[in-house]
Amino acid sequence: MHTENLAILKIYFRYGQSVKNQNFWKKLWNNNLGEYLLKMAKKSGIHQANIFTAKSGYLSSDLIQYNISEIPSSKNTACLELIDESNKLKSFLNENEEFLRATHLILFNNHKFNYHSTTK
Repeated sequence: MHTENLAILKIYFRYGQSVKNQNFWKKLWNNNLGEYLLKMAKKSGIHQANIFTAKSGYLSSDLIQYNISEIPSSKNTACLELIDESNKLKSFLNENEEFLRATHLILFNNHKFNYHSTTK
């Protein structure tokens, strides 16, 4: 991977949000939007992908949701973070446009920061 083209893509959605327009069996066994997008990232060869579940937060103008149990509320905020080269992330966005319409916000950042240790 070339670090000069390194970018971060963040996709925000509800923790329990489901994938729309799937057949019966996929609805039954693979209906979580976050997990679906994570699998699509792996299939696309994205270098790094993580799903983060917020301790508390909100989407749009909703009420603040608090994650105070082992199983978060289906209204709790979640984020899929993808890290790879800019052009690969743009391809991911294009390939999954239909499913990304159900998300609340997508942030795409291709600025890179290098920190060098000065300790010996």
